[in-house]
Amino acid sequence: MTLRTLLLSAITASLATAQPNLPSFRIEPNDLLLSRPAQAGTYFDKVGRKFAVLGTESGTFEAWAYPLKLVRNAELSFFLGSSTEPVLAKDIVRTVEVTPEVTTLTYTYQSFTLRVHYLTPIEQPGAYLLLDLRSTEPLTIVCSFIPVLQPMWPAGLGGQSARWLDDLKAYQISEPTRKNTAYIGSPMGSGMSYTPAHMLSDRPSQFKIVIDKPETVRGKLIPIVVAGGRGPRDSIRATYQRLVSEPELHYRNAVQHYRNLRASTVRIATPNPEINLAFEWAKVAYDNLFVRNPDVGLGMVAGLGLSGTSGRPGFGWFFGGDAYINSFSLNSYGASNAARDALLFTHQWQREDGKMAHELTQAAAYVDWWKDYPYGYIHGDTSPFYVCAVWDNFRHTADSAFVREHWSVVRKAYDWSLATDEDGDGLMDNKKAGLGALEYGPLTEIQSDIYTGAVWVRAAAVMPSLARIVGDTLFAQSAETYSVKAAKAFDRRFWDERNQQYAYAFTSRGQQVDIVSPWNSVGLMWELGDPARSVKSLLKLNSAELSTDWGIRSLSNKSKYYEPLNYNYGAVWPFLSSWVATAQFKHHLLLQGYATLMASVRHTFDHGLGVITEVFSGSQNIWPQEAVAHQGFSSASVVLPLMRGLAGLEVDAPRRTVHFSPHLPADWDRLTLQNISVAGNTVALEYSRTRTKATVKVRSIGAQPVQVVFAPALGIGTGVGKARVDGREIAYRLIVSSQTVQPLIEVPAGAETTVEVELLPTVELLPPPVTTTTGAPNRSLKILAINFKDKQLKVSVEGLARETYELTITNDDLLQSVSGCRREGRKLFLMMPEGPAEEFVRSEFMLTVR
Repeated sequence: MTLRTLLLSAITASLATAQPNLPSFRIEPNDLLLSRPAQAGTYFDKVGRKFAVLGTESGTFEAWAYPLKLVRNAELSFFLGSSTEPVLAKDIVRTVEVTPEVTTLTYTYQSFTLRVHYLTPIEQPGAYLLLDLRSTEPLTIVCSFIPVLQPMWPAGLGGQSARWLDDLKAYQISEPTRKNTAYIGSPMGSGMSYTPAHMLSDRPSQFKIVIDKPETVRGKLIPIVVAGGRGPRDSIRATYQRLVSEPELHYRNAVQHYRNLRASTVRIATPNPEINLAFEWAKVAYDNLFVRNPDVGLGMVAGLGLSGTSGRPGFGWFFGGDAYINSFSLNSYGASNAARDALLFTHQWQREDGKMAHELTQAAAYVDWWKDYPYGYIHGDTSPFYVCAVWDNFRHTADSAFVREHWSVVRKAYDWSLATDEDGDGLMDNKKAGLGALEYGPLTEIQSDIYTGAVWVRAAAVMPSLARIVGDTLFAQSAETYSVKAAKAFDRRFWDERNQQYAYAFTSRGQQVDIVSPWNSVGLMWELGDPARSVKSLLKLNSAELSTDWGIRSLSNKSKYYEPLNYNYGAVWPFLSSWVATAQFKHHLLLQGYATLMASVRHTFDHGLGVITEVFSGSQNIWPQEAVAHQGFSSASVVLPLMRGLAGLEVDAPRRTVHFSPHLPADWDRLTLQNISVAGNTVALEYSRTRTKATVKVRSIGAQPVQVVFAPALGIGTGVGKARVDGREIAYRLIVSSQTVQPLIEVPAGAETTVEVELLPTVELLPPPVTTTTGAPNRSLKILAINFKDKQLKVSVEGLARETYELTITNDDLLQSVSGCRREGRKLFLMMPEGPAEEFVRSEFMLTVR
C-alpha cells in the first residue's frame, strides 16, 4: 500500500468519525403552547401533507410516508458512560409541550436532561427528532425501531430488507422492486444491528449516537431523520440527504405555515381562554388531515391514530362523508379554499350513476379498490351531504364559477339521491340508498332514518338555488316543488306525537322507532321542521338520559339497546355533540348549548393535546382503547357550535351580508371576531355588553359596503329600549323565545359603524359549572327548560339525588324572592330531592324578579 493510499485512508477514517456540523437554532415560543406532565400511553402526532409521525408521550412512534408505513415501535434508550444497563426513555419522560409546529418531550435522569423536538415538514416525505442534550457525563443514545415498509391496508408488499449504510449513516429499508424505500438514521449515528438484512422480525433494528464529550453538543440539535415513499430509490435517498442538511429551513417553514393559517382565518376572543385556545387548535387539527398522496392527489382524511401492528393509521383514509361534514367547520372559520379542495378530491370517485364515494384507501395504487372491496359506496348519506357542502361553500364564498364548473357532479349526486325515494314520500329510503346514521344492529332495520332524511331535505332545499346559479330555471322549478314535498314529509313522517319528539326513524310500515336519540339534531341545526316541535325535541336531549359532562350519548341510557361502549348504541360522539350544541343555540337554548360546547372544548386538553378523540364511553369520561385519537369531525364539536351558535356568525357572501347573533353567558362583557371574509371585504366585529347597553362596532375593509344583521340574544325578561346606529335612532324587530329576547337590527356597514341597544336589565342565570375529570361519571346539573311569565322565572333541572348544586345569577339586586332553592347574594343553592343513589332526579325552582 502506497503512502498516498495510507494518507487517504486515514483522512477518510478521520472524516467518518468527526462530529458533523450540527444545527443550533432556537425553538421559538408560541402562544398556542399546551403543556403538562407527560402521560406515557397518551397519543401525540406531528404530521404534514406527505408524512406522519404518530406516537405516544413515552416517545415511542410509528412513521408513515403516505401511503407507506415505514417503521413502528421506534423509541430511544440511553447508556451512561460505559454502563451496559439501558435507561428506557419511557421510564424517565417528564413533560410534554405541544405547539402546531413542534412537539417536545423532556427526559430527565440523574446526569442528563434531553429535550426531543418532533418536527414534520409541511410538504416533505420525512420528519425529524431534534435532540437537545445537557449532560454531565458521556452518554450513548440508542434509537431502535422495527422496519415495516408496507402500504396501508388492504395492500401489501413482500421481501422487505433493512441494512445500515455507513456512508449515509442511516438504515435503508427496501423491497425487491426498489419502488418503495425508507431511510432512518442520524449524521452522528452508527449501526448496531447484525440481523441479516432480509430476515426482518419483531426484533428491532438499532443505531447509536455516542457522545463522549457532552459539552461539544450543548446548545446544538442532534438530528434523527426518517424519510421514505414511493418512487426511484435514488430520489428517496436524495430527499433524506436534503432533510439531514435542512432542519432549520423546515422548522421555519412550519412556523410560517401555521402563522399563515391563523392570519388567513377568523380569529375569536372571548372571556373564556379555554374556548379561544380550543378554537385555534381545531384549525390545526383540521389542517393536519390534508394529505398529498403521491398516487391520488390532495384530499382530506377522516382522522389519525396509532396502527400498532395493523395496516391503517386510525381513519387515515379518504372518507367522503367526513370531508363534507368537516367542510362546514372549515367554511365557518374562513378556510373555504381548503373546504373546496376537500370537495374537489371526491369528484374523481363519483360513481357513474351519481353516487358519491364513502371511503377510499390511501393505498389505491396498489389494489383495485372499487372492484375487489365492498366498502367504497356503502353509505347513502354521502351524496346528499355533498350537495349541502357545495351550497355551504358557495354561501361563504359566492364562488359561482365553482358551482358552474362542477354542476354535472352536483346534479348527478342530487339525481342519485332523488332516485332512492322509492315510495315517493319525499324522503330517501335507507334500504335502497345504503347506510345512514347507524352502521349495524337492530336499529338499521328501518325505512328512513332522520339523519339521512334531514341531510336530504336540506339538499333538496338548496338545490333550486344552485340550479339558478347555473341558469337552469326549468330544473330549479321542479326542484323547488320537490323541496316543498320533502320538507312536509320530514315534519309529517318523523314527528312522534305520543313522545313529543322528532323520531329517530320509521319502518316500512310507517311505525316510528320509539327511542330517544340525538340524530334529530342534524335537521334541527338546519332549522328544519316546526320550531315549537324542534324545541320540544331538544328539551329531551337536555336530560341526563343523553347529556353527559363530556358530550351527548348516541342513545338514551334508558333504552334497552344502550351499551356505554357500543359505537352506535350508547357511546358519546363529539360530532353528535357538535350538531346538538349548534341546534341548542339556534333554538335559543343558550345555557344548554354552552354546557354541550364546553364538554367538547375540554377534550382538546384531556387526551392527545390539541386534538379530539373520535368517541367516548357513555358511562364515564374516558375514551375506548380502540378510539381514533385525532378525529376530524370531533373538532366540529368546538368549531360549529362556537361559530354558528355561541358567536352566532353566519356569512351570506352572495348577499354581502354578515349575520351576527351572539348567544353569550350573561356575565360575558365582550366578544371579538376578526378577519371575517365577506365577498372581498374583511370584517371585524367587536361586541360589548354592560348592564344597560349592548354594542357592536363593525369595521369593514373593502370596495363595497356590507350589510350586518345584528341580533344579540339577551336573557328572557330583559327590556329593550332604543337602538342607534352611529348615534342615529333606528327601528328594529324584537324576537322572543323561551330563554331569550333578541332585538334584530339590519344596517349597512361602512368602514366603521357602531350599533347600540339600550337594555333594561333583569335577573339572568349563568351556565351551571361543569367540572369533570378523566374517568369521572356524569354528575353536573342539567338545565332542562326555562319559562318566564309574570316576572317569575321557572327553571326545570336534573341532578343527582340528594346532591347540592350551586348556581350564579347576574343583577341579584333585582331578585325579589326565590322558592325551591336557597339564596346567598348572587349564589343559589339547590338541594335535589331523594332518589336512588347516583341516579338523576328532577326538580324545579322559581325566581321572582322585581
